[in-house]
Amino acid sequence: MSSRMVLCILLCLFSLSAFAYSPDAITGDERLMWETMTGREAGEELLKFRFAGDPAGFAARFVLFLNQGRSTSDILAMLRVVGLPLKTREISALEDIFLDTPEEISVNNISENGYSLECHATPDTRFSLVFVNEAERAAFRKWREVGYESLSEHDKKVYANLEGRLCVWALKRKIHLGGPRLTFERAKPIMIYADAELD
Repeated sequence: MSSRMVLCILLCLFSLSAFAYSPDAITGDERLMWETMTGREAGEELLKFRFAGDPAGFAARFVLFLNQGRSTSDILAMLRVVGLPLKTREISALEDIFLDTPEEISVNNISENGYSLECHATPDTRFSLVFVNEAERAAFRKWREVGYESLSEHDKKVYANLEGRLCVWALKRKIHLGGPRLTFERAKPIMIYADAELD
C-alpha cells in the first residue's frame, strides 16, 4: 500500500515539474541569456536538455528561441546543431506547449517574425516550421485587422494559399522538424488547391 502511495506522489511531482517548463516559467535572466545567443550557441544549449533527458525543458527553450524573432540563418544554425528530426519525446513536449499557447507560437510569429511553428496530426503529431514571405505576411495582417471578406481579391488569393501552405502543401520555405510525414496519398486531394505561382 505504501509503495503505491510513493509511486503516486512521484507521478504527481513529475507532472508538476513538466508544467514548470512552459516558456512563461523561464526566468527573465535566462530569457536575456537566450536573446544574446547565436543560433549555434542556442543549439548547443538545447543539446544539454536532450542529454539530460529533459524533453520539456528542451521544448520550452526551443519555443522561446523561435518566439524571440530570430533570423533564418540563426534558426538554421540552431537546427544543424540539434539535428533533425527532433526526438519523439521532444515533439510530444512541443505539442503540450503548442496546445497551451497556439496564438503566441503560430499567429504572432507569422505577423511579427515571418515564420510559423505548425502542429498537425497525421494521425500522430508532426511539427514543421513554415517561412512566409512579405506578401503573405501583409495579407495575414490585413485578415486579422479586417476579416477575410474585406480583403481584396488578390489578398484573398494570397491568404487562402498561405492557409494551405501552413496546413499541408508547403513544398518550399518549409522545414519538417519531426513526427510522421504526411503521405502523398493523404495530401494529394488537398494539394490540387495549391497555387504554384504563390508558393
